[in-house]
Amino acid sequence: MRKVLSIFLLTTLLSSISPVFSQEISEGEAQALLEKTQYNKKRGNLEGALGYGLLGLDQAEYLGDENLIFEFRSILGDIYLSKKDYKRSINYFLGIVLSAKRTGEQSQLAQGYYYLADTYTRMGAYNKASDYYYQVSVIYDKTGFKQGKASAIESLGINYVTSNQTEKAVDTYERLLKIAVVDKLYSYVGKAQEQLFTQYMILGNTEEAIKYGVLYYERIKDRGNNDRIAEAADLLAGQYILAEDDKNALKYANIAVLKNPNAVNYKENQAVALAMNNEYQKSMSTFDDAIAKNEKLRKMSDVAELYNRKAEVANQKADFKTSLNALEKAEEIAVSKNSKEILLDTYKFYADMYKRKGSTTQYEEYLKMYEAVKLQVGNNDTMRSKVSASRENLAESFEQEARAQISSSENQKLAKERERLKSEQKIKELELLEQKSKLQEVTMQQIELEAQKAKQEVVIVEQAARAKLNQEQLDRLQLEAEMTRLSEAERQKELDILQKESQILQQQKEFEAKQAKQAKILQYIIITAAITILTILAIAFYRTYNTGKTIQEQNQNLAEQQKTILNRNIQLKKSSEAMLAMNNKLKKAHVNLKVLLKKEQSTREELEKANKEIKNTQVHLVQAEKMSSLGLLTAGIAHEINNPINFVSSGAQSLLRNFEELKGYIENYQKVLSLDDIEQIRKYRSILAEDEDNLNDLQSSSEELLADVNYGISRITEIVNGLRTFSRHDEAEVKDADINESFDSALLILKNKYKNKAEIVKNMDETIPQIQCFPGQLNQVFVNLVNNALDAMEDDGTITITTKNLDEDFIEIRIQDTGSGMPDHVKDKIFDPFFTTKDIGKGTGLGLSISHGIIEKHNGTIEVESELGVGTTFIIRLPKKLELDEKVLENQLS
Repeated sequence: MRKVLSIFLLTTLLSSISPVFSQEISEGEAQALLEKTQYNKKRGNLEGALGYGLLGLDQAEYLGDENLIFEFRSILGDIYLSKKDYKRSINYFLGIVLSAKRTGEQSQLAQGYYYLADTYTRMGAYNKASDYYYQVSVIYDKTGFKQGKASAIESLGINYVTSNQTEKAVDTYERLLKIAVVDKLYSYVGKAQEQLFTQYMILGNTEEAIKYGVLYYERIKDRGNNDRIAEAADLLAGQYILAEDDKNALKYANIAVLKNPNAVNYKENQAVALAMNNEYQKSMSTFDDAIAKNEKLRKMSDVAELYNRKAEVANQKADFKTSLNALEKAEEIAVSKNSKEILLDTYKFYADMYKRKGSTTQYEEYLKMYEAVKLQVGNNDTMRSKVSASRENLAESFEQEARAQISSSENQKLAKERERLKSEQKIKELELLEQKSKLQEVTMQQIELEAQKAKQEVVIVEQAARAKLNQEQLDRLQLEAEMTRLSEAERQKELDILQKESQILQQQKEFEAKQAKQAKILQYIIITAAITILTILAIAFYRTYNTGKTIQEQNQNLAEQQKTILNRNIQLKKSSEAMLAMNNKLKKAHVNLKVLLKKEQSTREELEKANKEIKNTQVHLVQAEKMSSLGLLTAGIAHEINNPINFVSSGAQSLLRNFEELKGYIENYQKVLSLDDIEQIRKYRSILAEDEDNLNDLQSSSEELLADVNYGISRITEIVNGLRTFSRHDEAEVKDADINESFDSALLILKNKYKNKAEIVKNMDETIPQIQCFPGQLNQVFVNLVNNALDAMEDDGTITITTKNLDEDFIEIRIQDTGSGMPDHVKDKIFDPFFTTKDIGKGTGLGLSISHGIIEKHNGTIEVESELGVGTTFIIRLPKKLELDEKVLENQLS
């Protein structure tokens, strides 16, 4: 009873535990989900990757595998980062950080900080990103990972450059340069020198810019490409021009033009450097050459800037006519293009020219015009920091919210873990109680067995005593019976002896009387018998003598007859045995014939059944091929339309948030507009100044968001137009169709599959007229052939689609890929039904067979050319006018 009760309690307790513990999840299954997540993300299927990733993370957390948890959180955070869902992205990356802090995994902690920094950089929270990049460098410094430390400092520098925090960028790259030199990380030396060169130029520190520029140039001049060398040389030439070092200015300007003669913009510094070296006419010719080339390229803004620079150089050489002519042309272009920045420089050079000439009135006039335009343009001398307090606050709120969610989730997990431990403890206690109960039962059973053994021993002793007593009584009775028997036997023997003695005497008397009587009879019989025997012997002798010969002859005849009969009997026996064997053979043959007939009947039934199954399988496979095409269509369209919808959705939500933020700024302006007191208005000046910065950020971000929304809408429109074309083609009747347009709609369906794998090259003959065909059926052929070409390419490749107007009656279509190609024995079978070279489950072997049938029913031909390692080309020839027989017209190519 106790055992039943304990089992009941144990079962009840186990049933109360969460069902998750009853599922056996292997590490291999979780690893397979990770591979599927990575594969779908690589293919651009973010929604599919999210599905696999979330399921995999649940399994990894159940298994308690920290490495798998890290992998899933990393990829999920990256997916949400790609979708610009920064809140969820921060949640997963912060989860990596908190988990790594708990386990002490420094490499994972550094990676988590790096992910967070990258996320904050993308959302414009640059200060917060800088904090985490710095944390990464600290971790790698402690662990001695020099490469990682340098990479983290470089990322910090890039973050400062991106956010226009130039001074901080300079300090960071100075630090990176020192570390790279000390630790011999030479690849970072060049990166640091390049950035220091650029950032000191932005700060206007010409001396430091030249210092690092020369170091950078000397580093790349023998191992960099020409474009990179030319760019560095041109920038150095510009700095030497500012430093009024005419020799070096011309040296590097000439190097820039020599290394990249096609870059027209490098001629500007060359022209200025030539003038500095007293080669004024050559300088003017260089300016004119650069202006002419830019005009040819229709880069009118560059032309205007060159005119301004030419005017500046001419003004310095007191060539006022050339300067005035150049300024007039620059002004004309600036006004036509409404470019305030170019116009600002033009008016400045006008004022300088008239001041140099001594024309005070004109100088003051252009100076006023310069100041007016400058108010409109604003101060562009220094690059303004992109750090936004609103974005920093938003990033902080996202992180705090993520911390709260993770803390709540961790608390829930801890509570579940405590409950699980309590349950396990209760189970162990019950198991202990059950073991104690079993031990007591075993002890009681042993005691009972010992008692039973003692009882059995007592019974055995009693039975032995009884058996001994009974044996003694039996022995006494047997002894008495034996004595009685012996006395009776002795008495009987005496009686028998007396009786036998009397019998012997009586017999002796009778024998003597008989013996006398028999003697007389015997004498009489002997005499009579002797006479009779003599008579018989005489007669027998006579008969025997006469019949002896006859009997001998008859015996001989009988012997011969018996021999003949014996031979016949032997032959009859053999014949009988042969007949019997033949009869057995006939019986066996009859039985075998019946078996064969049954087998034939069974085989016929099986063949009929197999034939039916083959027909059903063919129907199902054809349907499967159709469903495969439909699945390909659905997947492609779903993916293609999902991305632009995400653009529109994400952009709309962000615009709504910007609008809410904008409402606050408008309220501040409305408050200022409602004030009359100048002192109160001045109090709001700092608020409005900060609002202006934020409004500029809002304007730029809103413009980007609107561009995203417009892009999404245009993509949706393109997809819908493509689908309309595709739906018009899905008709089972002869119509006129544009083959080139059919290919465009077919490629739209397959875009999701080829966009990251293959380049599509289209050589379409625009002279091809519309042809008579079944457009939907041909569309299926095009999708099948392009899809097969994609499957034939393991890595990136090219698919070339060519259409050609052959003659008055036919057109030709070629679909060529750079895949693996086919051997001859495969090429001969590719149009056979159910023949496929794809892996099991990836192809039915009906796509090309169906395509071949469709082309034949269009009275066309389809051929294949293939070479191993080179690729495959399908060649289709179709008539422009389709003539069908009645049967085809009735079936409509079904």
